[in-house]
Amino acid sequence: MINKLKEITYLTIKDLKKQSIILPGKYSKIFENYAKKLKVNLDDEKVILKDLQEDTEYVDKIVRQTNENLIVLQESTKNAKKAIQNKDEESLSNINNELEEMQKQIKFLQKELFSDPLTGAYNRKWFSDYYLEDGLFKNDGFIAFLDLNKFKFINDNYGHVVGDQILKYLVEFLQKELGNPAVDILRYAGDEFIVLFNKEKSTILNPDKKMKEVQEKLSTLVLSSSKIEKLQFSFSYGITAFKKENNIDDILVIVDKLMYKNKEENR
Repeated sequence: MINKLKEITYLTIKDLKKQSIILPGKYSKIFENYAKKLKVNLDDEKVILKDLQEDTEYVDKIVRQTNENLIVLQESTKNAKKAIQNKDEESLSNINNELEEMQKQIKFLQKELFSDPLTGAYNRKWFSDYYLEDGLFKNDGFIAFLDLNKFKFINDNYGHVVGDQILKYLVEFLQKELGNPAVDILRYAGDEFIVLFNKEKSTILNPDKKMKEVQEKLSTLVLSSSKIEKLQFSFSYGITAFKKENNIDDILVIVDKLMYKNKEENR
């Protein structure tokens, strides 16, 4: 839910940028229209508040751990200065061990900050901070925009727990099938994902062909669990090339249209 609310907010603000005058009623109307399009029930306040609270607690946890590491770093710096002045090799060795442990903690926090809590895929903050600069691509490559087919049906008929498992399975499946240092997978919003192919690093000569193969393979798999005897799911996608300094908003418009075209072709 929280990811879809973020997406609705993003689309609303994007729409409002075209307006010279913005009134509260206009914002509400556009927001509600996108909520309907993404099938978000704004009347379900308990679910929305629960998701917002979980998101806040997640960020608070990272901030708290970062502050704790900063305190340790400050103390280690003071101790190192004294140890150097006193030529205390034992203290310097202990400080070095502390700093090595802190480096592990920092790497863990970076992963937490830039990962989607549910699926482990990259999140939009990572995309914005590492792949883009002021909304422009830093390198050439290809972008595939994925949307799960009939995901609302899965949630409504099998429950959100199964829906969450489907999202996690999809990311694991994509990572396995597209395993390559030049390929990055991120959860964009809800059941929407982005696959990025870095042109300079990629050994996959035809990303479009590869995505088609992955799509077809997933659609043939049959999943089962203790509660569900048989379950199949699939995704639709659009893929296009991008150049360095292309605007992400322009590219998303293109790839979104291609995804819906693919969805219609596979109905």
